[in-house]
This record gives sequence, structure tokens and C-alpha cells, in this order.
Amino acid sequence: MDNDMILLDCPVCGEETDFEILKDPPEAVVKCTVCGHVMRVTLKEPRVLTVKAVVSYGNDSHTGSIDLVEGDMITVGDYLVAEVGEDSFSVEVTSIEENNARRQKLPAEKIDVLWTRLVDQVIIRASLNKGAVTIPLYENVDGNKVYTIDHITSVAGRQFRITRIKLRKGNVITRKDKTAEAHEIKRIYGERS
Repeated sequence: MDNDMILLDCPVCGEETDFEILKDPPEAVVKCTVCGHVMRVTLKEPRVLTVKAVVSYGNDSHTGSIDLVEGDMITVGDYLVAEVGEDSFSVEVTSIEENNARRQKLPAEKIDVLWTRLVDQVIIRASLNKGAVTIPLYENVDGNKVYTIDHITSVAGRQFRITRIKLRKGNVITRKDKTAEAHEIKRIYGERS
């Protein structure tokens, strides 16, 4: 059985480690993958906040949004994913605005606007099918990284077999061993093997 994992502070290890979920939330039973400690925890879905983002590239700026998790501390210099229209971009936070004042660091729920700049990376968007559940994944990669149909890859730390690739031009490739470079890809679709 392939159980889900979660990152938690382990009272035995004294640090943040991966825990295997033995019993599903909200009253979950989890087991530390490092020391084997089993404990009961209450897990709730974190609230996702959509924050206005100004994305700058050279002399151009576009308004978009960035999804943040309530409670996350955002700092100038952080790398995030910004959505502008249908596109996703890797951006670096250059300034954080709260009540018309600039801050260096703020929790997500206090942020009015994130000022960002585009960085020289490509965001790979992947949809991983695991039974009836689809997990969205994002990762910064080099624009020339090659992805191949029917090969095992890893996006955001999750391994899966690529089943199809939707290109930015609109066409979809599905034939075994066909490849595409990251900068050409709109979304990768895959399944856990």
C-alpha cells in the first residue's frame, strides 16, 4: 500500500522529518520515517490565500497573483510561482507591501501586494494521477531540461512515469520516447507506478 507523507516536527528526532500517514485526517495517526515514532495529530487543510503580485521583467510589469498558505512567512528574496493570465512564472520577491508600506518579511495573511521580478528559470507544471486523486506539482527547472514520454521523472520531489505532455503550442505528445524541452511544455501528465 502506497501511503501519503507529511512533514512534521518529530519529538524523538528533535527535527522536522517525513511522517507516513497511517490513518487519514483530520484525526491522523502518523509514523516518523527516521525513528519509527508513532503519534496522533490533528491535521486540517491550510487556507490558501490569493495575493496580488506585480511581476516585472526588464521595463515591463504585469499584474497577476500568487497563491500562499496562511501562516507562511514570506521574505524578500523568496522564490515563488506567480500566475499571470494562463501562464505561470518563477519570480523572486523584491518587496512586500502592507497598508502602503514596504516590509522585508510578513506572514501571508498580512500581505496586500507582492512586488516580484521574473527569474531565468522555467516553471514545470505537472499533474500526477494517483488513483482517483490528481496532485498538482510545480518545480523550477532549467529551460533546456528534457522530459521523455514513458520515462520516470521527478517533479517537486515526487517520482512518476510521464504519460503525456501538453506543449505551449497546444498540441499533446503521447508517443513513447518522444521528448520535449521544459521551455516548450505547458503541463506534464503522469501516473505513479
